[in-house]
Amino acid sequence: MNNDQNPIKDTIENGGANAPEETTEANAAEPKPIETNEAEAKPAEVNAGEADSEEGNTVELNAGMNPDGALLQESAQPAQPEPPKKNRKGLKIGLSIIAALLVATLILSLVTNGFSGFPRGLSLPGGMSLKQFTGYNQIRNEVNHLRKQNKSNWFTDFLIGLLSGNQKLSLDGDKSSEDRSAGKGNAGAASDAKTDAASAEGQRHSETYEQVEGVSEADIIKTDGKYIYCADSGAWDGHKITIFTAQGKQSKSVATIDVSTRKTEATKDEAAFDYEAFYGYGTSIKEFYLRGDRLIALCDQFNVTLTGYTTYVQVYDISDINHITLIDSLTQSGGYESSRLIGDNLYTVTSYKPYDDRMIPVCGRGDEPAPLPAESIYSFAENVEESFLVFSALNTLDHTAQPESKSILGGVDDIYCNEDHLYLYSTVWRSGGDIWSANADSQILKVDLNEGIEFSAYTKVEGWINDRYSLDEYNGNLRVATSSYDGTKDVNNLYVLDEALEPIGALTGFAWNETIQSVRYLEDMAYVITYEETDPLFIINLSDPTSPAINGEVKITGFSTMLVPVGKDKLLGIGYHTEKETDNLLEVQEGVKLALFDISDKRNPRVLDSKSYLSCYSEVQTNPKALVYNPDRDDYVMPMNFEHWGHFDSQKMEYVFEEETYGGVLNFRIQGDKLVESAYEKTAYNAVNRCVYVGNDIYMTYYENDELKLDSIPYR
Repeated sequence: MNNDQNPIKDTIENGGANAPEETTEANAAEPKPIETNEAEAKPAEVNAGEADSEEGNTVELNAGMNPDGALLQESAQPAQPEPPKKNRKGLKIGLSIIAALLVATLILSLVTNGFSGFPRGLSLPGGMSLKQFTGYNQIRNEVNHLRKQNKSNWFTDFLIGLLSGNQKLSLDGDKSSEDRSAGKGNAGAASDAKTDAASAEGQRHSETYEQVEGVSEADIIKTDGKYIYCADSGAWDGHKITIFTAQGKQSKSVATIDVSTRKTEATKDEAAFDYEAFYGYGTSIKEFYLRGDRLIALCDQFNVTLTGYTTYVQVYDISDINHITLIDSLTQSGGYESSRLIGDNLYTVTSYKPYDDRMIPVCGRGDEPAPLPAESIYSFAENVEESFLVFSALNTLDHTAQPESKSILGGVDDIYCNEDHLYLYSTVWRSGGDIWSANADSQILKVDLNEGIEFSAYTKVEGWINDRYSLDEYNGNLRVATSSYDGTKDVNNLYVLDEALEPIGALTGFAWNETIQSVRYLEDMAYVITYEETDPLFIINLSDPTSPAINGEVKITGFSTMLVPVGKDKLLGIGYHTEKETDNLLEVQEGVKLALFDISDKRNPRVLDSKSYLSCYSEVQTNPKALVYNPDRDDYVMPMNFEHWGHFDSQKMEYVFEEETYGGVLNFRIQGDKLVESAYEKTAYNAVNRCVYVGNDIYMTYYENDELKLDSIPYR
């Protein structure tokens, strides 16, 4: 299908049968309020004079912020004395010229950007608004406005900073969030299925680590105790899921699922130089789920016949491993960001940056999705992103049920989800500073999952969120940990928001010159790791949500990016070993570090034990799903790779190359107050990226000559 024959494009631009009627000044409907829980929602409000215009509906959500912006930290700095006045005529003339230049620049920026036909940054009583579109032209106008604004604002921001005395270049951008601290609800490692029973035909086996019990997370490797399923995503043409038997050293590949949505007869080498042939290899498998006799694959691809980057959900029947069949699929605009599976309902989040003039996101079953109705598309009140967040709900068991989808003009970093609510959050960087010391706000949108997809509350808090484990819902309150910049230094904060995301308590400004590396919530306690040169573990008491307070802290060198509860009185930290370089005293990351904390006394936590593995690295340091917990043995398995390239000879003043690299796995347990290494196995020259266990064997995956390999070792 070529672009001229694109039915989606024709529907949107030419007013096909599925195109919603445009709202005009003559026929504009009254603003449509977003339905919220009646017990906690506020009535929708609209500025007078705006309801009957082409400006789009403005719908109020409960927002935990002041009318003038985000939750801000209280300033503890004393007022600065006013400097003596200098009566210099030349200085006054110079300042007048600078002011005139600044005003002219701002006017030029507005003229260059154009004026959007959509109200921007509109504050309503009670907080910020989430705006709802009523026509496709509004959406196009807003996207075009943002495109022009983002192209020109870099110069305006720089000039404003220059004239104000801050000569640092300001850049707005996304802060990518990695899964860097781990844990679920109020228990230890979790999975797609319970670990207290083996599968129908398979042996006892590992499960994917979950943040919240009952909410399944996709991964690139899973097992059902009989087979091991591996996403072949590391290769250039990684569009396959390879299925191995779980038979120790006799394991072998028995089936392959090709998730490619476009086929090609071209070879891989030909596709590398052929624009059209490339798209046959362009599908990338991101993650997948196992749910009974179904495998649910999440893939994305740049599709020139749709809307550019496109995500595909593919549901396969794997009841007969020799005859795997595709039984359902969903197509959704945007590159894959994240997903959750609750029961049979799959929630998928994508990020869509409009491709050419195709500005309306699409979503639907099969390979012919429909454009979202304009009324299902919203915008954050102070949005600066020209990308859409696209959110869908699909029943993976009932193929007759229609999927539901909504979209928001604005970015997304990641999601936090429990069985009732899903929270979408994104970082909005403020201009005026440099990228190393810029401050930011985090906007959070609450989605109610009990009645389809309902946006129920919205707020902004000061600072950036390290990752999704910095959020946790407990007794109806959302706890959010952030790092921020107060103008002179980095500080850290913990906010408590009620069901309407209204602030009810906050602890701000702790751990100066450090930033959050990991967070773990256990009931009414928060355990927070920050880092600059040491690794302080803070214990924050949240028993009174209106008055969070630090109970105690302990410091250790290095820092943990993952915290795992061990019983009620201990925490396992997994992260980085650090040390100072002798020549320049810089703090550098030199390996993997395990730390065991005693948290029985909340006012006096202690470090019980630690182990460092120099020149090593592990996927667990950035991805908690790479940690494998075996409840039968009460031990842990993680990839552990060694990499050493040489050293600097200070006497000869030259670098001596001593290349040595290999992959492996570390098996360890906690015995009393000690970390005990059960085994460290060197298994391959290439790096091991993931592992699972089945029965008495540990399996690991790695790549060799661009080919996915599976190896195994017995438990020691």
